[in-house]
Order: sequence, then C-alpha cells, then structure tokens
Amino acid sequence: MPRERAVIATIAAVLGIAPVAVAQAVLFENGPLSGMPGGHETGADLVWSVPEGASVGVSGRREVGYSLAERIEIDAAGSIRGVTVFAYQQGAIAGPTIDFLGVELWDGPPGAPGSVRIAGDAESNALADAEFAGAYAAVFGVTHTTDRPVFALTASDLDWDIDAGTYWVAWELDGTLDGGPYSPYLGSASEPVPGGALQRVLGVWVPARNASSDGVQVSLPIVVSGDSACTGDCDGDGSLAIFDFLCFLNAYEAGDASADCTGDGSLTVEDFVCFGDAFAAGCP
Repeated sequence: MPRERAVIATIAAVLGIAPVAVAQAVLFENGPLSGMPGGHETGADLVWSVPEGASVGVSGRREVGYSLAERIEIDAAGSIRGVTVFAYQQGAIAGPTIDFLGVELWDGPPGAPGSVRIAGDAESNALADAEFAGAYAAVFGVTHTTDRPVFALTASDLDWDIDAGTYWVAWELDGTLDGGPYSPYLGSASEPVPGGALQRVLGVWVPARNASSDGVQVSLPIVVSGDSACTGDCDGDGSLAIFDFLCFLNAYEAGDASADCTGDGSLTVEDFVCFGDAFAAGCP
C-alpha cells in the first residue's frame, strides 16, 4: 500500500489536521411552537386553544396513564442525541414545575400492529433541561394571563443510531402541580394544524385531539437534534482528527466496503482522495 499511504500522509500534512468537533444539527422540527409570535401582552409568543371552545393542550401525564407520540422524518442516517418537546402546567408562575420526561423511539405508530420500540424507555427520566420557551398557552381570545408558561423540555445524550426514514417519538411527562403536564398543539390564531399525533389513554393509543372525541387530530411540536452520518468522521467519535484517517486506512487494508468512498464497488487510490475531500468539507 505504499502509494495509498503516501496519499493519505500527504492529505493529512496539507490539511494540518487538528481535532474539530462535529456540531449537532436539527434533524427534524415541525414548528414553530406559536402561530402568534409576540401575541402576548408581555411581548412573548402566544399559543391559543383553537378554535374557540377547544382544550389548550393534550395531557401526557404518566401518573394517570397518559403518553403522547408524534411522527418524525429523518433525511439521512445518523444518531439522535436529543429530543425537545413542549409542555406546561397551570400555575407554574415561579418557574418550571415539570420534573419528568421519558422518551422512546418507535419504527411505526405506537400501538399499531407490527410497530416496535427500537430505542429509549419512557419509564426512565431523561429530562436534562427545562427552559421557558418564550410563549404562554391560554384559552381562545385571552392575551394577558401568565399562569401557563410553556417550557421546552429536552432529553439529551440519547445516542439513538438511525437510518433515514419515518419514526415516532413517544413521551411521558410528570410535574409537581395538579393537572397536566399538557403539551400544546400547533395552530394559528383561529385553527389547529391537523396532524397525526397520538395519545395513550389507559393503555390504548388513540388520536390526540384538541377537544373530545369529535375534535381535530393535532400536531404536537417537537425538535429532534443529533448528527447526520459524516463520511469524514470515520471512527464516529463526533470529531474530525488524524484518527479518522487511521480508521479509514485500517478499513481499506481490511478490504472493508466502508472504505469505498467513491461508491464504485472497488477500493482504489481514488477512495483516499475522496475521503480526503470529505474530511476537508467537514460535517453538518
């Protein structure tokens, strides 16, 4: 392999390689959370129960057997590192009162025949951060109450490896106040955004609606972050460094198909050039 080793050594020398962290990216989001930015009298965003007479949110309170789920679309293989959902409890004026977030990843709608939980455990508390989301939830037509601040609740360090495709994130919530926690649904000043969100009620998954059984099936705001697959990060440690070149060289010498950077079905010096270009381009 003298020629290949010479090529990789030259590339490394030219690039002057020092470790570079691969930043997490937003892999999916279906917001924005509020359809009325700045609509609250404080200047915060506003989330209404829409249309008039609908509920303000959908309960995900695990203590009484409720869970929630929302569909996500992932464009490329990679790893989910964090999931952020949104919720409130009435009366949480002094700060976040939600102290539990359990999350799971499913390969299809939870409860549907053939659907399988592939990562996570809703029975384990994965809540890492709870921050005011800059919005208040209120009944239709109200613009001044501050008793329902909406919080962004984040589960982190999940390390869920995935391929591109459609998945479902399911979550459960608990808090220190009576009632809820409730997740607000997406909508404008007058109408909800129709969606496919689900709610588990006493062990049965049903459409998550903005009212009783004749309400609209809603869409629940969610943000999924992580790492997309990165050709230059050969060892998958989340940073670009000389070790990625050594990883690639070892794969090449072993005849591993993962070293076929050009995708032409054979391992040649062109794969070294391809890998060097991918490394120089960095990762999302």
